[in-house]
Amino acid sequence: MHINIDNMTEDELLALNRRVIARLKLIQQHNTLNSMIKFEVGQRVSFDPDGRMRTGILIKFNPKTVVVLTDDGQRWKVSPQLIRHLIDSGNSGTNNKVTLLRRLDKG
Repeated sequence: MHINIDNMTEDELLALNRRVIARLKLIQQHNTLNSMIKFEVGQRVSFDPDGRMRTGILIKFNPKTVVVLTDDGQRWKVSPQLIRHLIDSGNSGTNNKVTLLRRLDKG
């Protein structure tokens, strides 16, 4: 598809720009969702944010990111496209199950 923008007015270009941005956001949301459905809460994952491999447990899904509790106790918000399944060798001697807690509202 070829669109000639040379003869478009400023208003037409702005409208086209809005449509392009909306379409790009929709594609990104689709890609994020497709990446998220490959994982489950409680699953061991790995990611490499800064050249250093980190491993941990996926503890939460957000609209655009997942939250990973790393083995050293840090919480990371990570794009689901950047995490990988981690197959635990079983030599760590730790129990990697996640217990979901319910928040009690004061009231």
